[in-house]
Amino acid sequence: MRADEPKRARRRPHILCAGIAVLDQIFRVAAFPDRDAKIRALDFVSVVGGGAANAAIAIARLGGAARFTGPLGDGNGNDPIGDRIVTDLQAEGVACACARVNGRVSPVSAILVDSHGGRTITHHRDELLHGASVADPDQLIADVDGVLADDHYPEFVTPICAAARRRGLPVVLDVEKHTPVAEPLFLAATHRIFSRSGLTATTGCDDLAAGLSRLDANDGAFLAVTDGAGPVHWRTSDASGVRPTLAVDAVDTLAAGDVFHGAFALVLIETGDPVRALRFAAAAAALKCTRFGGGAATPRRSEVEHFLLQNA
Repeated sequence: MRADEPKRARRRPHILCAGIAVLDQIFRVAAFPDRDAKIRALDFVSVVGGGAANAAIAIARLGGAARFTGPLGDGNGNDPIGDRIVTDLQAEGVACACARVNGRVSPVSAILVDSHGGRTITHHRDELLHGASVADPDQLIADVDGVLADDHYPEFVTPICAAARRRGLPVVLDVEKHTPVAEPLFLAATHRIFSRSGLTATTGCDDLAAGLSRLDANDGAFLAVTDGAGPVHWRTSDASGVRPTLAVDAVDTLAAGDVFHGAFALVLIETGDPVRALRFAAAAAALKCTRFGGGAATPRRSEVEHFLLQNA
């Protein structure tokens, strides 16, 4: 490994991933169907998905210690989807501290992935899961080194992120949708990583660099925006830059952004260097795109390090 590559910490970073978990039913097809058409799937997998859950799997596969928390359906044997999500996360080495909501069902998605790696998604999420909460956020984060949160259940994750900030921990926020900059969740994050659509919705600006410049980073937060295969733009209160991505032949882009966030959080906590973490995260996400299977196609640490060496 080169001296400028991320190195493993002596102790595995313990990272709490808070937000959504979904059971993804993923079908690979030659092309998206026309209306009322019936087509044959070329491949199929049923795997855990969702922003925070995929990020937790990525952290575990890349060498960190991951824990997931988020709202799921009934935990009394009445929600096989939620039971499957927990079982599969634990099989990946992810510890679970889920909030099971009586009488409700866990999220599920049906996803078509075409021959170019693009995807079409339909999902079902019980809106009453938004009422779930953590009884003691301070206890939940007492033994972790950092928190990663998505913005699908803001009422659930905000107290967790706030507790982490009180302890002086890094808080990485995956921003996928419009998020007012005065929202407590936005302000609780030390590192705000936007998708293109999330940044555009938040700032009303299509230009990525200009969009980041409209956001106030004077609180010391690190800002970045991903753009699929395009370069990653980043900004702090006193610096900015662009990190090129690595070109690959995309087979399946599903969960690439989630893998990016998990990899970023891990290397950020290992090294304290967010720009270095962006490079590692971009490589992990690019490798994921070369394989079908959503989050189940997340690479291992050795694969990402080898990929980086090949593209040094």
